[in-house]
Amino acid sequence: MLHKTRGLVLHHIRYSESSLIVKIYTEAFGVQSYLVKGARSKKGSMRSSMFQPMTLLDLVVYHRNKSDLQHIREAGVAAAFHSISSDLRKSTIAIFLAELLLKTLKEGEANEELFEFLYSSLHFFDMQTEGNENFHLYFMVQLSRFLGFYPQGEPSDKHALFDMREGKFIDGVTSHGDRIEGSLSQTFYMLTQATAGELNELSIPRIIRMELLDALLIYYQIHLTGLGSIKSVEVLREVFS
Repeated sequence: MLHKTRGLVLHHIRYSESSLIVKIYTEAFGVQSYLVKGARSKKGSMRSSMFQPMTLLDLVVYHRNKSDLQHIREAGVAAAFHSISSDLRKSTIAIFLAELLLKTLKEGEANEELFEFLYSSLHFFDMQTEGNENFHLYFMVQLSRFLGFYPQGEPSDKHALFDMREGKFIDGVTSHGDRIEGSLSQTFYMLTQATAGELNELSIPRIIRMELLDALLIYYQIHLTGLGSIKSVEVLREVFS
């Protein structure tokens, strides 16, 4: 049966001499793998350039329940990005976020609210002219809401400590080292309260930004068993160093 759906490309690999297998987060079916025949051929109706990570697509797909590999009948770019593809910092962030989503979104779980968050966030990021160096931190904080471990509570005047295992700000100390504390905790809380439109108003020093990135990756690893490492984070650190 044919279905129309929007999709966000997460990853692709070459298959045979002319085809691709593409992993796409779809609005209707969640994460799905699609065989795109002829995508690497000059005669193919769907070109490989359409299936770069973080491309937003309008799709007409065949969908069979319990099938590991689906097929696309029609595909078109839903909205062409401009600054994300041409700005080195933005494209590096996009690659990092694509890998993060690839490793955190589960196969076959559709969530229209999550898809709308991803769709609108990427549109905003493409148009954003200031504060984009903080976007990946904001994105990770907001994504945790959909993954089930959004930070709870708020730091007090006397204690600014976030317990990463419990996922909340606490008064006091922890018996373990999985925590964010001091000024880093305050900046982390500030991120949880910010909207995308306020990112340009956040003044976060480079060192603090890097420490927050490391802390957020640990936070994700604590709450998502088997997440492993995000390889593209090293490129991200290099570009923003």
